[in-house]
Amino acid sequence: MTMTNAVPAPISSMAISLALGLGFALGGVGCTRSTSDRDLVYRKPFELIELANTPGGAFGAGALPKVLWLDPRSPKAFAAGHVPQATNIPFPEIERTHEVSCRGYEMFFVYDTDYDDVLAKASAKRLLELGYKNVYCMLGGLKAWRSDGNEVVSSPAPETVPAAAPASTPAK
Repeated sequence: MTMTNAVPAPISSMAISLALGLGFALGGVGCTRSTSDRDLVYRKPFELIELANTPGGAFGAGALPKVLWLDPRSPKAFAAGHVPQATNIPFPEIERTHEVSCRGYEMFFVYDTDYDDVLAKASAKRLLELGYKNVYCMLGGLKAWRSDGNEVVSSPAPETVPAAAPASTPAK
């Protein structure tokens, strides 16, 4: 057996450009926008109220912004007490329902129960990842809202919807 020194053929610049372009194009497939705590904007309850009541447009001549006060806690926790104008969208449901539940809003105020705000952080990040702008976390959550003297309302506890009973056949 004899060994030969094979010299590779030169690779054309077109082939290199094609490979690089394809690599960059496919590199973004399946990736989602990632966020961190540094992307979150925190505001105190009174600051959020001011934002909600500040008309947009040039020199404040426009309408008030359409604001979604988002409570990502469980329906049971929401029923026990929440910001009066809040909508309950439990955190696990945000990605599945956002196209309907968040449509048409210009600002998103997300809050949780306390200063820990774990659900608020995760929910605000999810909204940012889904492409929403003007997303704010309420600093101190419902605890700060209440301590600032703002109203907290409760609603009836969510009912468990029983499984649908089979349709009965009419009597003859």
